[in-house]
Amino acid sequence: MPTPTHTLIEAVTLATSASSVTFSGISATGKGDLVLTMEFKGSGGNAYGALRFNGDTGSNYSITFALGDGSAPGQGGGTSDKIAVFAATTTSSYLEQYQIIDFSATDKHKSLLRRGNRADYRVDMLAGRWANTDAITSIEIFALTNSYAAGSTFHLYQIASE
Repeated sequence: MPTPTHTLIEAVTLATSASSVTFSGISATGKGDLVLTMEFKGSGGNAYGALRFNGDTGSNYSITFALGDGSAPGQGGGTSDKIAVFAATTTSSYLEQYQIIDFSATDKHKSLLRRGNRADYRVDMLAGRWANTDAITSIEIFALTNSYAAGSTFHLYQIASE
């Protein structure tokens, strides 16, 4: 049986605050899944952010999510021009992990799973879809408000079988 391997595609640690991070070195001929991990704080106030694939700004992203904050559960979903809005304060890191399934397949839409948490805020999970059959060759992580603080980290891995 093949053994799954994680191969680091790229790691970014911000030396100064930034409003976006883009991973553009993703091979369209790769196989398997992508795993994106992030740990970040806001700079200049709370940082709310989102993802886009291959620069697609159309309303081709849909999500369903659930969250808990210790007092009341929440859920929702919808379609948008971006995916997976998340938030961090200037004092508390937000941790996120995405698994993007069959990122290079050109015969189906791309699906993803996300888990996130911020100790003083909430935990959440999300299932999403990018309604496009193109192989994912770039991922943009961008702030909708403020920016990501220096020291924030972003790692992109490919998981493939040998």
